[in-house]
Amino acid sequence: MTLHTAAGTVPLVIRARMAAGVAHGVPWGISLDGLLASEIRENTKAAAREVGTDYEPYSPDTVPEDLELPLARCPGDGGDRWHWAATFAFPEDEAPGPHVQYWSARPDQQALGQISAELPALVSERQGRYRSRVMPLPLTVCRHLVWRAVGHRAAITELLTPIVSIGKKRGAGHGHILSWEITEHPASDLWEFAHLHPDGTLGRTAPPACLHEHGHVPTGGEGRMGLRPPYMHPSRRTPVLLPAT
Repeated sequence: MTLHTAAGTVPLVIRARMAAGVAHGVPWGISLDGLLASEIRENTKAAAREVGTDYEPYSPDTVPEDLELPLARCPGDGGDRWHWAATFAFPEDEAPGPHVQYWSARPDQQALGQISAELPALVSERQGRYRSRVMPLPLTVCRHLVWRAVGHRAAITELLTPIVSIGKKRGAGHGHILSWEITEHPASDLWEFAHLHPDGTLGRTAPPACLHEHGHVPTGGEGRMGLRPPYMHPSRRTPVLLPAT
């Protein structure tokens, strides 16, 4: 399968040096293309705020526009079932787990009184939407997170450099990034860097056609998941092969 590449795109290894653990909501790591798309949207929002214009958020009722990312494209199954040439995060030098922390929350009675015209004498902390919570937070603890991609090094560096934390519960210090390192590997296989983790397993969601003629590639099975950003949007969900975990 031939990737659609532009001038200046080469196989890359992107490595984030982590301060500690990172939390994510699915068994596999954070997608590089999703990270880049998120940063582009944040930059667009900031520009709209500066000039006082409205910024249209994603809506589940409309198909979102594909942002132009500094990455090559894999045609996948053809048509709209294409994806960006980049993997999800792979933990390097991972500390054996499991690592689970807990976070708690309880309703602020005074704040609720300030934002509501009518409230009962006491909002229950034992039931309902405002009940108190104690929730587990699984963490991946590793020295680095590693992505592979086929893309434009300078443009990717510009987007990633301002990012200092990723994943869930960033405000609590999780997912803190100490530094980014991006290296070029011009002699490497383009398809491999667009699809596989360093250990040879499937490193991203992909249509079955992507793996044809590439022998046995360990995967995480079949499922229905997003193929490109925004991954959680209903229009992006399609039958795919899942990343190995």
